[in-house]
This record gives sequence, C-alpha cells and structure tokens, in this order.
Amino acid sequence: YMNNYLRHILLPVFVGFLIFTVTCLISSDDVPQLPQIIAWDKIAHFGMFFVLSAVSLFDYYRLHNGRPRMSRWVFWGFILPVIYGAAIELMQKYFFSSRSAELADFLADLLGSLTAWLIALFLYKKNRKQEKKLSL
Repeated sequence: YMNNYLRHILLPVFVGFLIFTVTCLISSDDVPQLPQIIAWDKIAHFGMFFVLSAVSLFDYYRLHNGRPRMSRWVFWGFILPVIYGAAIELMQKYFFSSRSAELADFLADLLGSLTAWLIALFLYKKNRKQEKKLSL
C-alpha cells in the first residue's frame, strides 16, 4: 500500500506542484504574446486546474479501487486544488512584484477544478449504475 501511495500519489503530486508553482510564478513578460482573441491566460488557468483536479481525482479513485470515500475524494480532487489556486494568487499579490493577483484567474482555477469534479462525479455515478446492473 505504501509503495503504491508513494508512486501514484506523492511523487506525481510533488512533481506536479513544483511545475505548477514555477509556471504560475514566472514573470508574465517571459511568456510569448498571442493574439488577443480571447483571454488565453484564463483558458490556461482553467486548463491547468482542470488537469490538476482530474489527475488528483483519477489517482485517488484508482488508489481506492474505485470506491473512494466521497468526502476525502472531494477534498483531494476539488477543495485542495482550489485552496492551492487561492494561495498562488495571494503569493503573486504579496511576494512577487513581477506578477499580479487577479480574481478572474482564481475564478478560472475554480471553474477548471469544478468542471473536473463534475465530470468525475458523473462518470462515478454512471459506473456505479453499470455495476448494479451487472450484479442483478
């Protein structure tokens, strides 16, 4: 169990958070400019937090053999990423002069995590229904 926990949870989380944190804290001047068709940085925030939550949700689901404890699953896959997004924005505001905090960035983070959670919940319920049909 501990080897699986280290391999499937701790190592990916550590590497992911490291990459994530560096990406969120580098100066926006270092990022190539794209045409302003849409606020690409909000799409990036949404996408990064969607992936972060989706990976967390999937790994937790897999680690618990498809029977996650719902309150913990919500915590690891949704609440913790949202808290992390808020912490990144606060660090940008108070500790990094080359970055600025934006409520819209946090909302994009929140929506990315929420979307991943809703998809995971839908797939979980769908899978449970199929299991019940098979057991009849």
